[in-house]
Amino acid sequence: MLYGYARVSRQEQDLTRQKKELKEYGVLESNIYEEKETGKTFEKREVYKSLIAKCQAGDKIVCTSLDRFSRNVRETTKEIEKLEEQGITVVFLKEQIDTSQTGISKLILSIFSWVAEQERLTLLERQAKAYKTLKKDEQGRLISSRTGKPVGRQPKELTTRQLELLQDYKNGKLKINKVELANLLGVTKSFLYRRILKNES
Repeated sequence: MLYGYARVSRQEQDLTRQKKELKEYGVLESNIYEEKETGKTFEKREVYKSLIAKCQAGDKIVCTSLDRFSRNVRETTKEIEKLEEQGITVVFLKEQIDTSQTGISKLILSIFSWVAEQERLTLLERQAKAYKTLKKDEQGRLISSRTGKPVGRQPKELTTRQLELLQDYKNGKLKINKVELANLLGVTKSFLYRRILKNES
């Protein structure tokens, strides 16, 4: 039996392209397992576990690329070996690797696994450096260099200064619209409407 495994790390990411490639390879849509979970380990991947539980000796799992399967060299190697013991093979379309082949395919798999992991580590390092360069506002929150707004979740409580500005707005002392008010307070529009102005008509 031919199965497909499509994975992304975040909920907002889309699996359409991966599913299209898997179907073009010959995988039935009903046999494509979709998951939105980290590629670092297999531990939290409940969909993947369900797929493996269904597979039998002679079955083949198809992934669009190695990094959709795993981004960790050790985890990849260990998982492939475990699948081979069960008679299950894996195909990676981008890298043109089929684990049913012997010899060179395992060497290539190891190389690409290492490259995928290095790319992930490089990305994390770049993100860490980017955060270190961000400026902070008077409340100590990091400010996005692109939007000029605080990074991350909005605060649960407003500061004294923010409350003063909000009261001036409600009293008509600030002649600005709600978008400008959100920028002035340093909050998002959704936070402004949901938490601050939710009782206003």
